[in-house]
This record gives sequence, C-alpha cells and structure tokens, in this order.
Amino acid sequence: MSSAASSLPNVLLIVVDCARSDVWLGPDRATVTPNIDRLAQAGVSFPTTITEKSCTTPSFATLLTGLYSHHHGVHLVWGYRLPDHMPTMAQLAAARGYHTYAEVTGPLLLETGIGRGFDSYEYRAPCDYLHTAWGDAFVDRLRRGHYRGPWFLMLHLWELHTPRQVAASFRHSSFGRTEYERSVSSLDAQLGRVLDAAGDDTFVVFTGDHGEKTELETYREGTAVAYSRELLGVDASVGMASHEVAGVAGPSVMQELYGRGAPWLRTLKLRDTKPAAVRGWTDRLRDRVRVLRLAPMIGLRDLLSLGKPLKLTRMLKRRGLLDSGSARGKVDRFVDALGEDEALNLHLRMWINSYKNNIEEGHMIHVYDYLVRVPLVMRRSGVLPGGAVFDQMVRQPDVLPTLMDLIGPGDESVKGCDGRSFRAIIDGKPWTSAPAYVSVTGLPVDLELGGVRTEDHKYTFGTANNELPQELYDLHNDPAELINLAAEQPDRCAELRAIATEMASTEASPDASMTALSADDQRRIEDHLQTLGYIE
Repeated sequence: MSSAASSLPNVLLIVVDCARSDVWLGPDRATVTPNIDRLAQAGVSFPTTITEKSCTTPSFATLLTGLYSHHHGVHLVWGYRLPDHMPTMAQLAAARGYHTYAEVTGPLLLETGIGRGFDSYEYRAPCDYLHTAWGDAFVDRLRRGHYRGPWFLMLHLWELHTPRQVAASFRHSSFGRTEYERSVSSLDAQLGRVLDAAGDDTFVVFTGDHGEKTELETYREGTAVAYSRELLGVDASVGMASHEVAGVAGPSVMQELYGRGAPWLRTLKLRDTKPAAVRGWTDRLRDRVRVLRLAPMIGLRDLLSLGKPLKLTRMLKRRGLLDSGSARGKVDRFVDALGEDEALNLHLRMWINSYKNNIEEGHMIHVYDYLVRVPLVMRRSGVLPGGAVFDQMVRQPDVLPTLMDLIGPGDESVKGCDGRSFRAIIDGKPWTSAPAYVSVTGLPVDLELGGVRTEDHKYTFGTANNELPQELYDLHNDPAELINLAAEQPDRCAELRAIATEMASTEASPDASMTALSADDQRRIEDHLQTLGYIE
C-alpha cells in the first residue's frame, strides 16, 4: 500500500431509499433518531439537499456521476443503463487508492451500469434488511475487518420503501404519526449497529436517494399530477403495477421489459391517443396470466425461499433471475408470443398502475420538496466540525465533488460534472447556492416536467406540453407548497423557466442506452409507432 493510500480514511456512504429530510433532521419531527442525531452532533448537516428526481436509479446515477439526467441519460427506475464512458464515484475513489464495495438492492442491478468501478458489487433481494440475518452478517463483516482498507463502501437500504419495515417495539405513536415515520425510527436503531461497527475514524456520509409521499400529503387539483391523473385514466385502471410484475418475473426481467418499452413510452402522445387501461377483473386476470409467461420454473425448494432473508437472494441467482442474458431471451420470446402491439399496451397499463400507486404513497411523479429534499450528514473526525448545521441549499450533483474534496487531493480530479464542491460552506468561506434543476422525465412527453428550485422558489412546467399546469411556490412563506402563484406572477415564472431551460439545454453527453435496445430495435419500434400514429 502506498503512503498516500495508507493515509486515506475508510468511507461509508449510506443511502437510504425514500429518505426525506424532514423526518431525519430538524427539531419539528415525530420520529426518534438518536443514532443519526449523534452522527449529526459529531459532524455537519445539510437539511436542504435537493435531488433532481424522485426515483431511485436516476438519483443514484446523479449521486455517483455528479450529472443531471439530461447528461447521464438515466430517466426512470427500470430500463436504462448508465453509459460506460462516464466516470463514477467508485472509479474516482479507486483512482485515489480505495478498495471499493457496494451492498445494494431494489432496482440497482449490475445491468443498470450503477455498479461500474466497484471491486465488489453485491446485489441482495429487497427482503434482506438490516434487522434480518443479512444485516447481522453485514454488521459482522464490517466489525471484523472483512473489507480491505482503505475501503469505500456504499450501503443502499430499503427499509423505508413499501412494504415499510417497522420492528414490533416501534409500532407506537411515540415513534411517529405514520407507518413511514415509525419505519424511520425503527431503521435508526439498526443504523446504530452499523455506525458502531464502522468505528469513529470512518468518514461517514448519510443521505437519501429521494424523498417519499405519505398519507399526510395530498396531490391537489390544478397541479401537474391532477392533469396527468385525468389524462391517464388512472382512477378507472385496476391492472398490474411494475412491482407486481417484478415480483412474478424477477428484477432482471423487469429491467429488460422496461428497456423494450421505454422508447415507446417517451414518444407516446397521450393527448392524441387514449391509453388502453385495465378496467375490469377479466382484463386484470388476462394480464396476470400473460405475465406468468415471464415467471421462472421453480420447485418446492424455491417456494420455501420466497420472502426469506438470504435464501431468496440465493434463489434469484440460482434461477437466473439476476442474469441479464437469460432475461433478455425471455422477454424476446414473450414479445414474440404476445405480439408487439399488445406487449406495448401491457407495458403502458403496467406503468399507469404504478403511477396510480405512487399517487397514494410513493414517489416518482412530481418534485415537491417532500419528494426531492433529502438529508445529508457527514462526519469525519478531525476534519469536519461537530454539530454544525448549514441551511444553505446544496444539490445532489454537488455531493460527488464535495466528497472527493473532503477526502483530499488525488491524481484524478472531478471534471465536467454538473455539481460543485460546497466545502467552502464548511470552511466558513463565501459560497452562493446555485439553482437546482428538477424534473420528471422518461414518461409520455405530454407529462414530462422540468423546473428549478432556488433558495426562495420552486417552479415547474411541462417541457413539451403547455397544457400541463405551471406551478410556482414561495418556499419561505409556503414551505409546504400549497399555494400555486403561477397565475399571479408570470414574470417570475418566465425568469425561472429560462433558468431551467438553460440548465437542461447545456451540451449533453449521449443518452444512456435503454436495456435490450439495439439500433435495429430502435428502427423497428419507430416504424411500429408510425404505423399506430403515435409519432409522425
């Protein structure tokens, strides 16, 4: 080991899925989080850290590259792959002498490209939580020095995602008003084990990929969500959602299936063609029977693994459910048997019902602060001050350059990313927050949102559809974003729209490829869309 590498601190990057800032940081919380509170007391906190999107895979792409989605090209949870030429946080850490590790779940399969640069990239089933046997094994590995130092370890946690995990001892209103809040309190207890095992000398970064809507928030009339809800016919649809299909067919098949439908979804003109929603039990049964074609052949041993920590992950690997090659072959056969027209319509129905679920509780469909404002806490003993809280707005793309800055100088600098280091704030030097770009993309163009968040305002608009309601909120006087000022302040809307448009129109890298989409696939789908009248 070189002398430079021996002086590097171990780095633990904890990313909690669906972690909204207001339940982890600040005084007005119903949650009980003594372990993250202690971490914050020993380090620095940024309660106003803004992500671009409220969905997992694009947020990780931004976190690891410092780029917005119009540069890295990953727009939705499933179906996209980060281009190979884009440097990642893991690659930058490795260039400085780190051994790099990742423990991930949910949609973060290797085929998304998110794992590039990690020496070890371990994917586990979503039922492998910190409070299960997997968590015991992970904490034990951390405690006994399993990871070769200096190590950079990214830990992705799924406990707050539906179905939310709440230990029996935390199922009381004293730990939160809602199941979501109680799951936060419950997870904090498990994080205490992780932090103890990592040790005080580890450089810890704690954050979220995006926030979450709960039953305490309501999507109102006159908003982009209300418009989309009506255009999609969401309330009448009763079909299968994406997570249901993934539960039947496995995550790799879901990635491939979305990769097949993603380019069609992005070019679909909903205002010209009403979607074919599932409106009755016979339609729903038909879709379920069709999806069974994507299910693997499993035996009694496999059935006994379903929902079982550690065992399910091994079963997924054994049955090829984490294999992109077999998944693509299965999806190809599925589309051939069903016919492309009906396969694409099934994809749309699946997506509509995912949208419906996210209206109730979830994320992805807008960029209100409860969806894109995440916690950020960093602790590095002897380098960062203890107990400092900085209220200035920072952005998810800023995390990469800041982290590299705080690790120390290296041979590989962070160049060409959309973020910038905010170490100056910590050092007490002048620093002005830059606007944060926010968006909802990867959807039918009628529903895509662009926008910008500043320290004072949040503004969103339809990037390709002027019928989509503009929304403008005064964040100082209306932090809950309840009063839409767009009609009253057209000049401010125009000003913020120009900023957002400029941010999104900067020279971009080539779009991330959709999984299972070759040049022939692209031409075939475009021909098909023209036949259906979806594109000119």
